[in-house]
Parts: sequence; structure tokens; C-alpha cells
Amino acid sequence: MRDILRDLADKDQHNLKLQFQVGLGVILFCFCLFTTTIIYHFQKNLLEEETLRQAELVMTSLESTRSYIREVLRPKMFAELGEDHFIIEAMSTSFITRVIMDRFTSELPDFKYRRVAIDARNPDFEANSQEREMITFFQKNVQDQEWHGMTRVASDRYYTLYRPISFKSSCLHCHGDPGEAPSAILELYGSSRGFQRQTGVVSGIQSISIPVEDSLSAILQTSFRMFGVVLLLAVLLYGTIWLLFHQLIITNLRELVTLFKTSIDEDDSETEPYQKKGHREELKELFENARTLVSHLRESRFRLRSYADNLEVMVAERTEALEKSESQLQVQVKKRNRELKLHNTLAGLITSTESLQSILKQVLGEVLQVVPVQGVGIYLSNTEGDFELRCSQGTDILPDVILQYDTAGKAAAQQYITACDRIALNDATSDETINVSVPLCCRDQLQGVLVITELPVEVLNDCLHALLLSIGRQIGQTVESLDNIQSLRRSSELLQSVVDGISDPLILLAPDGMLKMVNEAFLLRHKISRKEALGKMIDKLNTQPECLFTDRLQELDLTVETPHTKEIQLEDGSIFDLFFYPIMSPENAVEEIVCFAKDVTGEKEAERRIQQTEKLVAIGQLAAGVAHEINNPLGVILCYTDIIKENNEENLEIIADIEIIDRHAENCRRIVADLLDFSRSKESQIERREQSINNSIENVLSMVQQQFLKQKIQLTTDLDSTLPDCFIDERRLKQVFLNLIMNSAQAIAVNGEITITSRLDGEQILVEIEDNGPGIAKEIQDKIFDPFFSTKEPGQGTGLGLSVSYGIVREHDGEIKVSSVPEKGTVFTVSLPVSNKGVHNA
Repeated sequence: MRDILRDLADKDQHNLKLQFQVGLGVILFCFCLFTTTIIYHFQKNLLEEETLRQAELVMTSLESTRSYIREVLRPKMFAELGEDHFIIEAMSTSFITRVIMDRFTSELPDFKYRRVAIDARNPDFEANSQEREMITFFQKNVQDQEWHGMTRVASDRYYTLYRPISFKSSCLHCHGDPGEAPSAILELYGSSRGFQRQTGVVSGIQSISIPVEDSLSAILQTSFRMFGVVLLLAVLLYGTIWLLFHQLIITNLRELVTLFKTSIDEDDSETEPYQKKGHREELKELFENARTLVSHLRESRFRLRSYADNLEVMVAERTEALEKSESQLQVQVKKRNRELKLHNTLAGLITSTESLQSILKQVLGEVLQVVPVQGVGIYLSNTEGDFELRCSQGTDILPDVILQYDTAGKAAAQQYITACDRIALNDATSDETINVSVPLCCRDQLQGVLVITELPVEVLNDCLHALLLSIGRQIGQTVESLDNIQSLRRSSELLQSVVDGISDPLILLAPDGMLKMVNEAFLLRHKISRKEALGKMIDKLNTQPECLFTDRLQELDLTVETPHTKEIQLEDGSIFDLFFYPIMSPENAVEEIVCFAKDVTGEKEAERRIQQTEKLVAIGQLAAGVAHEINNPLGVILCYTDIIKENNEENLEIIADIEIIDRHAENCRRIVADLLDFSRSKESQIERREQSINNSIENVLSMVQQQFLKQKIQLTTDLDSTLPDCFIDERRLKQVFLNLIMNSAQAIAVNGEITITSRLDGEQILVEIEDNGPGIAKEIQDKIFDPFFSTKEPGQGTGLGLSVSYGIVREHDGEIKVSSVPEKGTVFTVSLPVSNKGVHNA
């Protein structure tokens, strides 16, 4: 029975190999057939494309000929011969194209051209059944203008191009109504066929057929030859694949079978017949050996199950031991976590802003959680070198001070302090506990001592020794860091207090323009907080008013250590002296810049007033002397002019000359009078009485009102009726207001507006005289109060009006200021103190 089964197995093995060979051969044959078919269709498509191109070329040539006849030649012939004449050889597009193609096919007899129609005028060109089908196709599919493809004529195949024929309006003269057709056509063809055509309706077709039978036969023969070549290559490929399969697959399968055989017990009676078989199919033998291996695996699994019950007991015992180890490990992990938390806490306290006492309490609390002790205390060094108890928990037996030396001069602290790299063991409190002192060091400098009381002796090992030293170093670093931070904070606060005490703006800048320090005056001026300023770039500050230093920093030469000074004047008229002090590094590079702005507006104004007063005094003295010296000669001149005019009343020429002398002498007398008034104003007494400023202004306005109406100058007043009276010399102040109002009127000339305003500003009464004249140039605003300075034409003024007004206002302890914008107007502001009771009449 086993021999029969082995024969059947061998037969199956041979069938398996044969199936693989047949399948591979079928695949390669189908590949050859598919490749040949693709090549055949590719060459056939190329033939069709080339034939279509030739047919379209011929058809396009014929269309061009017909277009020329229809659009050029036929109209020209009708114009020359008349509408009733028709020469078919020169005017019929159908006739001419057929004649052209007849000559063309005589050279290429394989080409066939047909131009046919339904109800053709010439019966020889009547459409056959196939052509009628194409005419019907084009009538139904008006959008299609051609059709091309393979057709069969008799036993031959042709590639044919069809195009529809529709009549145009110019063709209906010959193919429309027979009554309108040329007589030559009626005589030649009669009136029964080829008429009643319509415009745009497909009535016929034209076709070109090119024979392709020989070309298709050649393509088919080429395809067969290609099939033979590809089939030969496939046979070679078949042999190569089979050889590779045998070498790569079969050989490896044999090695795998050998591996299985060595893995199976040789004494197995079921597998012995197969092992003795010399030649077998490798795949089949692999399957059989796999089955045998599976049976062995089943037996092994059964044996393993028998060990499972005993293994459970062993596993339970091992699990219990692992649980105990895990619990111990968890205890160790928790302990290490507490130690790590302690170190992290100490590291975090280095930068803490809390008080030292609060931090020491936190440190002791963390130490008690890590070290199994009853009590702990921290001693820190004082200025005498002793150690004071600063904080303790859980114990009350620690002394308040550990003396460095006792009264006898001996080192009393040695029992607590040895060195920074070891702890000190103090007297034992019992047989089971001991006191320990841990040095608190930073950079090998002793900061204090951590004293631990009642530490169990059994826990004191190398690990705890290293932990305590690490805690001591960490606490020492924390204490020193806190001391440094507090010292730095005190220094910073002291420096900031000094800087804030400076009443003028002061800042500290980095070289890139970042603000590192500002004082209170800077913040108040720019209305920002310290938080908004520090750390910001100075040119990025959004401040009102604009920062004083921003635009000037770019002008500095920061390569030298020399301080820089600059005076600036702001738009509001205030004047500042700016000081820049570079702070250089050891490498001679700028590290910081101290910027200081001092408001010198008051000082400059005081200097200007002193200079103006001194100038007025000097010029007043000069004016008095000059006026007295000139006045007498002028009187003599005027006296003699009067005598000359009386003695020469009839000589008009002399009278005219004398009047010129008289006029100029009077002008000189007027200038001398002004000089005398100017000099007397410095010497005359001020007669002050309690008067109303508003009344003085209204009296002046009543004097100039009529003149301003002629000049078309509008006067506007806004006088505060609640103004208090003040002690003034009304006559002299009227002179001031009149001078200022007349100056505004002279600046306006005509068609302008002058506004006079009075108001109370604290302890000062302000009178503002504003005009909309051309304004005063900025470069001369500082000169307008100088004596003899005038912008008027020569002879129009002496330049003393504003100087006199300035002196009068100053005599009243007041001020006069000018504000002017060119092309917009000018404002003169007179400020007078409310109370002058303390000033006596001179």
C-alpha cells in the first residue's frame, strides 16, 4: 500500500513541475502574441495617418481651385460675356476639378476621385448607394465637415476621405431656377436635372480614395515576422527562467529539506521510508517533513503542559519575592525623590526674594522630611566671627551662640566645626542617637553650621554622610547668594534714590540705545512708568513730548571718552543743555552712556533780561546826550528857515527849497523828541494807582477805532470782566498797548483782524494782542525789543516803540513776550502781577 502511495506522490510531483513549465510557456506565448498585435495596430495607424494627410492635401488643392473659379474667374467671365453665356470648361467648378483629377489619376492611377450628387445634371455622376448613405450622414450631422476611414471596393481596401457639397448663393444662377440659368447650360444639359438647389443644403459629396491593400498586406507580413522573432526570444527567455528557477529555488528547497531531516528523530518509523528515498520532488518532500515536524511540536507542547502546573508554584514564590523587592525599591525611590526635592528647593531659594528668616524655616522643614532626626538648627557667622542660632525646629537644647574662642582663648567651636569636606560628630545623647554638625560652605568659605540632634546611629552611613555634605554646600551657596542679592538690592535702591533726587531728566543707556536706568524727572516729563521705559529702545518710546536725547545720540562720536555737551531749543521755546558721559570698558569700548538734560530756560531768560536792561540803560544815556547836542542846532536851523521864508515870499523857488529843509529838520526834531522820551522813561517816576487793565485797553481802542475802520481792520475783544484792579501807571501802560496795537495795524496794512484778550493766570494778568498779519521771521524775534531796530522803511519809524514798551512793562515787574509764525500772524503777550502794593512810587 505504501508503494502505491509513493508512486502516486511521485506522479503528483511530476505533474506539479509540468504545470509550472506549461504555465510559463503559455504566459510567454501570450506575451509574444500581444506584442505582435500592438506592433500591427501601431503600423496600421501610421499608414492611416499618412494616407489621410495625402488625401487632405489633394482635397485642399481642389478646394482652392474651386474657390478661385467661384470667386474670381466665374464673376470675371460673366462680366465680360454676359449673364446668359456660360463656358463650362472655364466656369464650372465640378467640370474643372474632374478634369484636373482625371489628369492626376492618369499619373497615379491608384487614386480615385469622385464628385457626385443626387439628381446630378450629368447622369454619369449620379451617387451610388454607398455615396447616398454618406450624403444622408452629412445631412443628419451638419456639424461634421468630413469623414475618413477604410472602405472596400470590390475585393480591394481603400482609405477614403469624404466631404459634403453644399451650394452657395453664387451657384444658384446655374443650379437654381431653370428660367434664370444661362442658355448654354440649358442647351447642353436640358432643364430636367441639376436644378432647384438650395443654399447650405448638402446635395452631394466629393471623395478621394487611396488604395491601401498592398500596404496592409506588407504590414501583416512584417507582423508575422516580428511574431517569429519575439517567439524565438521567448523560448530563450523560457530556458533562462527555468535554469534560474532550478538553481535558485530547487537548490534552496533541497537544503531546507535537509535541514528538516536533521531536525527529525532518525528512529521515527513513520518517516524512515521517506528518508531512504533517494530522489523526490523537493516541494512535496518539504510538505511531508513539515507535517512530521508539526507532530513533534504537538508532542513537545503536551510535555510542556505537564511542566505548567509545577511552574505555577515556582512563579508564585518568585512573584512574592519580587513584590517584596518592589516595595523596598519604592521606599528607596520615595527617599531619593525627597532628597531630589530638597536639592531643587534649595536651588530655587538662591534667587528668592523672601527674607532670610523665612527661607531658613523652609530649609529646615525640607531637611526634617529627608533626614530621620528629631531636631535641627542653623547657625550663621556674625561680624565677631562667632556663630548665632538663626533658626531651629524640633529642639530646644541648642545654645544661642557658638563662640569661636572661649574666655581662655581656646577654640571652643571645634566640636561643631572641623572642615568644609567633613561633618563633625558631637557628644552622643544616648546609645542609639548622636548629634551631628554639618558645615555650610561656599567656595571653601565657612558660612555657618547645620546642627542635627538625635540622629539614629544605624542610619549614619556613607550615603547619608555624602547627602549631608551636599545639603550643607547647597545651604551655604543659598545663604551667600541671598546676602549678595540683599547687598545688591540695597546698592541699587540707594543709587536709584540718588538718581531720582536729581530734578532734571537723567537716563543710563546701553550703546545700542536700550534704556537701563531712568530717574523720576524723566518719567514725569514724558508721562510714562518705569516699567514702560526700562529695557526698551529709546527710539521706540512712544512719549509726549518727544524724548530729548533721541535725535542727538546719532550725532555722538562714541569712539572717544570725552563727554559731549549740546544746547537745544524745543518748539515750545524751552532750552536744555544736554550732557553725554560715555562709560568706557577696560578694552576702551563704550559700555554705557549717562545722558543728562538740564533745563536752562529760566537762566537764559534771566540773562536775556539783564542784557536787554543793560542795553536799554546804555542806549538811554547815549540818547539823552545825543538829543541835547542835536536839539540846539535844529532850533537854529528852523529859526533861520522861517527868516528866509519871510524875506523871500515872492521867490517861489527859494521857498520850495526852504520847505524841503524845514520838513527834514522837523523829522530830525521828531526823532530827537523820541530820543528824549526814551531817555526820560528811564529817569521818570512811576505814578501808580489802583486801576483796571480793561479800562486802559478800551480807552486805547477808542482812540484808534476810526482809523482802523478806514483801513478795514476788524477789532475783536475778549476782556475778562472779573479781572481784579492792580497798581499801575495807566498813562504809561496805555502807551504800551497803543504801540503794540499800532504795530499790528501797520503789519496788516488793510483787510485784517486784531484780537485783544485779557485773562487771569494765577497771580498774573495776561493781555494778548494777536493779529493775522505776515508774522515776524524767527531769526529777528530776539532783536525786536532792541532800541533803533525796525523792519519799516527808512523814515517810517525810529525803532524805539517796542524798546520803550519793554522798559515800561519791566518797570511794572511784568514781562512782554512775542510768539509769531510767518504767514500766519503774531501774538504779543503782556503779563503783569496782580498785586503791586509792595512797590512804592519812585
